[in-house]
Amino acid sequence: MKIKKILFLLTLLLILPFTKVKAEADVNVFYGEDCPFCAREEKFLKVLKSELGDNLNIQMYEVWNNDENSELLSSVQAALNNTDDGVPFVVIGNKTFSGYNDSIAEDIKKTIFDNLKNPKVNIVELIKNDEPVPTNTSLNTDPTIHFTILGDTNVKETSAATIAVTEGMSDAINLGSLWVMLFLSCIMLCVYNKKKRWILGGIFVLTSTITYAILTFINAEFTISQTTFIRSFVSIIAIIIAAISIDAHMKINIPKKSILQSFQETFGKKQMLVYAISIIITSVIASFTLVNQVHSSPSLVKTALEIQNIIGGAYVNMVLYFFMYLLVSLILLAVVNTIIKELIIENTIGTYNRLIAGIVMLIAAAILLFAPSIFMMV
Repeated sequence: MKIKKILFLLTLLLILPFTKVKAEADVNVFYGEDCPFCAREEKFLKVLKSELGDNLNIQMYEVWNNDENSELLSSVQAALNNTDDGVPFVVIGNKTFSGYNDSIAEDIKKTIFDNLKNPKVNIVELIKNDEPVPTNTSLNTDPTIHFTILGDTNVKETSAATIAVTEGMSDAINLGSLWVMLFLSCIMLCVYNKKKRWILGGIFVLTSTITYAILTFINAEFTISQTTFIRSFVSIIAIIIAAISIDAHMKINIPKKSILQSFQETFGKKQMLVYAISIIITSVIASFTLVNQVHSSPSLVKTALEIQNIIGGAYVNMVLYFFMYLLVSLILLAVVNTIIKELIIENTIGTYNRLIAGIVMLIAAAILLFAPSIFMMV
């Protein structure tokens, strides 16, 4: 009965973050097939989509091989008195962006958040439907942001504390965070002592929360190439831990005086230290990726605070956000620890715990390297 309750709670926690509702900021992208700058911009927008989720609606229009889309581009440019040539060409509200570079990417992101604060009409959609384009493109509505638990929320009518608490809870259970929790679980599988498992888990939760909070407060941002490097580095650590775990199970005979044998002997003597260092490195590095790419981003909470014109209490509410992130992470850690104890370590399957941990870690590393979108790390 105890295990059933734990599995029910875990299932509930996993379902909560993925409720989908409508988008609020419309981004219309006119691009050309095989255009290198268009491809770079599309990757950038995928990162933004993973960060903002249902708050961002991206419409793509290929214009080099599609006459209808090409005519639509001409009509949009005429309506906005724009004479720019070439692609990519982006329309957000009544603002346009021609070409692509890091500066334009920054301006696009800023404009998207401005649209969340002050909703604008979708001019491209109006022109597609042969409707007149209004002089005033602002929508006469209060800013509405989609939050994971609250859904579509009128920010002006919802308390900042409510937003901070609910988003902090959901953010701890996004797929990006769960990858790091999976990494931690594999390491915990190799540790029989309950107290030591809690020590390793506590190190992970505190390190990831503190790093995540610091990066958020200093407005850290990273490029596609930087996040690719981060993913690769984390994957390498995962592969090393996986090799150690599988080797510990198989008890592979290594030739004497080999480098690998020396490494094994050192690891055997300082196992907890190696695990702790691996967890710290992984949680810190993963936080660098998560700060830009989680579905329930702290940036949405910060945007809500700006809409409500909260200045003095902004830091208090962001601290509340990360407190809830920490609290839910600890609850999730307790669930994982109990599952490991009840279903694996204290069961006959426990004799294969290191082998299971190694195989799962290798699979997770492969996914992170070759299909990062599964973990929402584009």
